[in-house]
Amino acid sequence: MTSPTSPLPIPVALRLLQRCEFPRKLGVCGRLFGRALAHHGICWVRTAAGPVWKLDLTNHTHRWLVFGHYEGPGLWRWLEPRRASIRNIVDSGANIGQTVIHFTSLAPQARVFAYEPGAAARAWLTESVAANALHQVSIFPAGLGASAGEARLSDDGGPGRHGSWNKVNPTLGEPIVLVTLDDELSRLGIDTVDLWKLDMEGYEEFALQGAERALSSGRIRIVYIEAAGDAGRGNLAQLVRHGYRVHGIDSAGRLVGWRHQHNYENALCLAPNEPGNAH
Repeated sequence: MTSPTSPLPIPVALRLLQRCEFPRKLGVCGRLFGRALAHHGICWVRTAAGPVWKLDLTNHTHRWLVFGHYEGPGLWRWLEPRRASIRNIVDSGANIGQTVIHFTSLAPQARVFAYEPGAAARAWLTESVAANALHQVSIFPAGLGASAGEARLSDDGGPGRHGSWNKVNPTLGEPIVLVTLDDELSRLGIDTVDLWKLDMEGYEEFALQGAERALSSGRIRIVYIEAAGDAGRGNLAQLVRHGYRVHGIDSAGRLVGWRHQHNYENALCLAPNEPGNAH
């Protein structure tokens, strides 16, 4: 039985690899340690970023958090030299806290505003945040949309995905509340968002519409957004209309010219007045 104070013991070889970066690290570690970790199922385990978190080790994306940087090191390496300037982070589609783990480890001084409308994922996130006494993290039981209102959240991934494929749906799923980021920034008294992580399984378009005022004024410095397929192209076009410059990030944390490489590409978009908003 594991707990926040007595997490799952990690093999010595994996502990050593946690500290190293090398190409295709997540895949290599998955082949070496994936099956053995999956045997433990849901448990508390120390992540590579530092915090002890409740994870389902049968889920390969949860195992990534044990192996190293979630979804690879690119974003986190780019943020590292800028972390002192990061004060307010909005994490929309926070799920169980996959990126909250990294945000709080990289920039412990920053306030993290985590929006997660799914009750099960939010309860999981809340438990782990409390276990780590992450008082800088505020969790909101709502999704970000184009207008305030109600909707439903359908689970398209099954119980083993723990809400990571949840999608806002007009008729199917659990009832949820929608708010706009513009209204939330006013309500919370936030003048500037230093980083907005936007990953909402296809609902990014509507969240962007609900942030028109903040985007048009440049109050959101950095947007890190899932930009899959045609919908992703449309979302990036919205940001470009507000003067944002779209970049890719390589594994070394360097900005590169943007191009759609595959269906799960993430883009880094910098506000017009943000340093580095040029090639």
